[in-house]
Amino acid sequence: MSERIQALKAKLTESRAYLNRVLDAVGNSWDNAVFSDGAAWDVRQLLIHLADADLGSNRQVMGIVEGAEIIPENFDLERYNRRAVEKRAEMTVEEARASLEESRAALNIWLEALDDSALDRRGRHASMRILSVGTILEIMADHERTHADDIAAALGINI
Repeated sequence: MSERIQALKAKLTESRAYLNRVLDAVGNSWDNAVFSDGAAWDVRQLLIHLADADLGSNRQVMGIVEGAEIIPENFDLERYNRRAVEKRAEMTVEEARASLEESRAALNIWLEALDDSALDRRGRHASMRILSVGTILEIMADHERTHADDIAAALGINI
């Protein structure tokens, strides 16, 4: 595995460890609001969003490497995120956390077999920007960390 892939894996591992530390500190506050505008999700709903986003991001990077167009030109990220959380309304915290573990394990296995040059392949990200696989992997880690920060701020968790 190249140093570049190792560095991306390390960033993803650290963001996941931070998210897990925050989630471990939530206690019984899963139904506390995180956002008051926009999606107006509570902690559990934001966790469901993270589980869905992780699966979707895996599909994006793996698809781009295979030459597939995963994100259509008319993709509406806000609408997709809202519907994805609505569709998984019954998902438990335990199920969402298990999904995060499974999707990250699958990504790590994929990364271990990935040729470094594949990180430069470009495709449409859910943000509608054309990005490299390496950049999308960095965004995955940043997205997770940002939402962990959102949860920590909403609940007054200091990690």
